Amino acid sequence: MLLLLHLLGQVAAAERCPSSCPATCPPKPPTCAPGVRAVLDDCSCCLVCARQRGESCSVLLPCEESRGLFCDRRADPSAQTGICMAVEGDNCVFDGVIYQSGETFQPSCKYQCACQDGQVGCVPRCEEDLLLPQPDCPAPRKVKVPGECCEKWICDTKETGTLGGLQTLPAYRPEATLGVAVSDSSINCIEQTTEWSACSKSCGMGFSTRVTNRNPHCEMVKQTRLCMVRPCDQEHRQPTDKKGKKCLRSIKSLKAIHLQFENCTSLHTYKPRFCGICSDGRCCTPHNTKTIQVEFQCSPGQILKKPVMVIGTCTCHNNCPHSNSSFL
Repeated sequence: MLLLLHLLGQVAAAERCPSSCPATCPPKPPTCAPGVRAVLDDCSCCLVCARQRGESCSVLLPCEESRGLFCDRRADPSAQTGICMAVEGDNCVFDGVIYQSGETFQPSCKYQCACQDGQVGCVPRCEEDLLLPQPDCPAPRKVKVPGECCEKWICDTKETGTLGGLQTLPAYRPEATLGVAVSDSSINCIEQTTEWSACSKSCGMGFSTRVTNRNPHCEMVKQTRLCMVRPCDQEHRQPTDKKGKKCLRSIKSLKAIHLQFENCTSLHTYKPRFCGICSDGRCCTPHNTKTIQVEFQCSPGQILKKPVMVIGTCTCHNNCPHSNSSFL
């Protein structure tokens, strides 16, 4: 029943949207509380901090759907605002405490966690940046600072272990294990994965990166994937969608093509989806993506397997990356 109300709320969102978006959106994405995502409002106007369970909501202030929340307007269906409620789901048990689906909590000062349908996910409250070894700092490491929760980087003259040239950072700490044995990293590890960064190029093949500890050693490593927002010959085309449309959100390749990067060509053909363009100053960028493994042939007999971004949906907005007109 709640799921049906949630779907009906999405369908009705268009009816509650203003006739035109606000004149200007903030030039930079909003700074949200730890663990809270910046999302595009339901009217596709601006990026806002997703509303959490128990907070007021509207089409311009949407709830965080990734946590199973929806804007409940059952008290007054004609109202413009509602309260963020959780779609029915299983509770979570974490360190002996029961949390409801959609509820957020902090097991320690370093992590913000959320319960969603029986599963607990956590994100770091401390910056999990990577400091790579340099000639003047061959072995960087983090140390505790008295009176502060988060650790700070220092340079150590004694070299420590590395993984593929990247300094590895254990993502688990004794104070965050909540009574679990430190020796068992598979249990002691709170998974942390950042969002993929924006593609390095507005057209043609580029790359994006993220940091994750999703590995058997629970160590923070940097991952890279190939990405293509749109072909370069599409950049300066005008939208040719249905009349009245100022934006063409996405375009799917009509014919199967080989993917290429540097001097390598994919062994198989694909029909990728690309982000479109706008004629009103907005830009279109990937909204939902996934990563697939693609085999490339770079020279006779040499085959490489590379992770590649696959676009599911794109969104058009005013928060253009780098304020670059080539994203329009």
